[in-house]
Amino acid sequence: MTTITIKNGEKLSRTHFKGWEDLQMELILMQEKIELSSEHIEILKSREKEADNATDMGLSWKKVKSGLNRKNV
Repeated sequence: MTTITIKNGEKLSRTHFKGWEDLQMELILMQEKIELSSEHIEILKSREKEADNATDMGLSWKKVKSGLNRKNV
C-alpha cells in the first residue's frame, strides 16, 4: 500500500482507489467545473422538455439496472 499526501490540496471524495487509473479519474473530476456550451445547454433543455411532456411511464429502475449490467461481447 502506498500513502500519498497532497499538501494544501483539494480533499479527495474518497481515500481508496482500485489503481492508478482510478486515482487519475478522481483527480480529473476534481479539476475546474465544466462549463457547458450554449449548444449543449439547448440540447439539455430540449431533452428536459421532452421528458416533462412524456406520456409513457418509461423504464422501471430494475430494467435500467439490468441494462447497465448487461455485458455485450
